[in-house]
Parts: sequence; C-alpha cells; structure tokens
Amino acid sequence: MMDTDAAQTDETMRDGLGIDALLALGGVLGLLGWALTQFVAGRPGFALEVVGVEGTVVVVGFWAAATATMVGLGLVAGARTVRYTPLLWLWVALVATALVLDAAVVYGLVSSPELARTLLWTPWPVVLAVGYLVTGVVATHRSRAAYLVGSLTAGLVLLAAVLFPTTVPDWAFAATGVVHAVPLLVDARRGGAGDDQTVGGGYEFRDVRTAGTEEKP
Repeated sequence: MMDTDAAQTDETMRDGLGIDALLALGGVLGLLGWALTQFVAGRPGFALEVVGVEGTVVVVGFWAAATATMVGLGLVAGARTVRYTPLLWLWVALVATALVLDAAVVYGLVSSPELARTLLWTPWPVVLAVGYLVTGVVATHRSRAAYLVGSLTAGLVLLAAVLFPTTVPDWAFAATGVVHAVPLLVDARRGGAGDDQTVGGGYEFRDVRTAGTEEKP
C-alpha cells in the first residue's frame, strides 16, 4: 500500500509542463534573443527608426519578456517536479542579476559609457558559465556533459572578448546565442532517465527531498 501511494504521488508530481519542454523553449528563446542582439548591434539606428526607441531598450526588453515568460510558464503550467527544483531557481537568480545590470544601463544609472557597454553583455556569458557548470555538476539523469562543455565554451567566449575587445560587436552575441541554446536543446532532445525516474532525480540537487512528498512510516 505504501509503495502504491508513493507511486501515485510520484505521478502527480509530474502533472503539467515538463522540464524538457521548458528547456526546448529556453533554447529557442536564447537563439532568437541573441540573433536579435547581434542584428541590433550591427545596425545601431535600426530600432530607433522602426520602433522609435534605442536598440538597447529593445534587446533588454526582449530578455525581460523572455525571462518572465519562462518563469510564468514554470509557475502556472509547470509540473511540481519543475517548480520544486532548486537548480532552476538558481538560474532565475542568475538571469535576474544580469537583467538588473542591463536595466541599470538602460535607465542611465551607469555614467561611464565604457562600463555601460561592459555591463550590457559581459554578465551573460558569466551567467552561462556559472549556471552550466553548476548544472553539469549537480543535475542527475540529464545531459551533464553538454552543460559542462557549455560552461567551458562560455568561459572561452568571455576570454576571447577580453583578448580582442574591439571585435566583440562582430561575433560575441551570435557566439553567446550558440552557447546559450545548444546545451538546453541537447538536453531537451535526449531527455531524462526515462519514465521510471523517481521524483528525487532530474534537476534536483542530490540528497534534497522534493517538496510535497513525505515519507510514510
């Protein structure tokens, strides 16, 4: 009886949008967002002519909307195995930090033009490097190698930008898009360990009990 109840609890935890769908959406939004960023960087006056605002505002606005969409879907439609995953909330915190820095530039809170340019892009490869490193280390039953390679590549992109700063507008945003999207899409395509994976697996930290489940004596 206890095993049956545990199995039923495990299944109800999976009702809703699964992690693979969210990863795929995150990968697609990453490709679109960084393609838009690269396009706007190559045509500085385009956004102002078309929509009447600076390109920086358009790009940061897109990333804010994309982040809100991902978080909203996770909260409203996501399975409890998604909502109760500490690792995903770590990602939310990392992305929010980068967005806050971008918003500070957009609202004119950064007086130095050089620092403003740095804060608009540099936090993102740092977020990817740190986030994918943690994901690759602690995420069980997932494509951990893809995340570790993504973390290393994000670090190399950042290093190349430091070594060749004048070339950043020509390639860095497109490269960041590839680094952003590929690990997510690879993991979404390969999926987790399978339908027999228990609630404690997936993107949960090791040895962290999933919220909503209690062990019965």
